[in-house]
This record gives sequence, C-alpha cells and structure tokens, in this order.
Amino acid sequence: MSLPEKFHSIFARNCEVRRIDKATAAAFLDSHHLYGDCNAKYRYGIYVKRYSGAENRNPAESEHPYPIGTLVAVATFSNARKWNKDGREIRSYEWLRYASLPEIRVIGGMGRILSTFIEEVHPDDIMSYAPAEHYEGEVYETLGFVREGIKTFEESGSSSIKFRLKLTEY
Repeated sequence: MSLPEKFHSIFARNCEVRRIDKATAAAFLDSHHLYGDCNAKYRYGIYVKRYSGAENRNPAESEHPYPIGTLVAVATFSNARKWNKDGREIRSYEWLRYASLPEIRVIGGMGRILSTFIEEVHPDDIMSYAPAEHYEGEVYETLGFVREGIKTFEESGSSSIKFRLKLTEY
C-alpha cells in the first residue's frame, strides 16, 4: 500500500458518524486498511455531510472531490471483554481498525468515532494496538490513550504498541 502524493482534507465536524453493516465495513477495510477486515462487534462509518471551500487543498477546485454522502473512513471495535475487579464488572473493548480513503485525511475523524462509541456503548476502557513498524501512535495519545508497552508477535516477528484509555477507575 503506497501513500498518495496529494491529500485532500475534510473536517470531521462536516461529517456524520453512523453505524454501518458488516459488509460495508469489510469492503472498505479490505480495500483501505493495511491488515484488511477483521471480526468486530461495532462498526462505524464517517460520511461527508457538508464541506467548506477551506477543505479543498487546491482553492482553484470548484467542486469537492468527495460528494455529500461519501463514506470516507471506517472504524471497528470488539465486543466487551469482561472481568471482575474489587467486586465490580469491568468492560474493556478493543479498537480494532481505523482507515480512511488513502488520499483523504479526516481531521478529527478518530476523535469523532471514539466519542460516538463511548456515548453509545459506555465502556470502562478501550485498548488498541498500533503496528510499531508503520506508526508511532501519536493520535492515540492525543485522544487520551496511554502507551502500555510493546507486544511482539513471534510468528511474524512484528511488533505493536499497546495503548489503553481508561474511562472509569478500577
């Protein structure tokens, strides 16, 4: 997967986040995520709702390259993993995937999806992995996640950085 030479930006405030079905998420992630689709309980899409001229990288462009209603990003989350801590059930979810169209940056997109997921599901915490060879994970830290360490996968020799966002004390 190579990076495009030119990026278009769209602000998440000009988009809407909604739940999407398995087939829509799978098709998008298989086309636009380094690792493709995976089994997930919760699937969200970011759709263009409106745009402003400031979002066009080239002010001479008279039309936005992504019409209203275009799916520009997808995120998926696991079902809850539950455990008891001091007599309280803790529900932890994994943020499994996030991908946008390769030539677009959805500014604030991960934050909008995270906020929607938290509002709808009310998790106690959310964890995620970022592939260390491709990504440092700064956006996770910006969103309030804490870096917990590195996980190395013996079969592939690859490493991932583990992040966690605690939403309740436990």
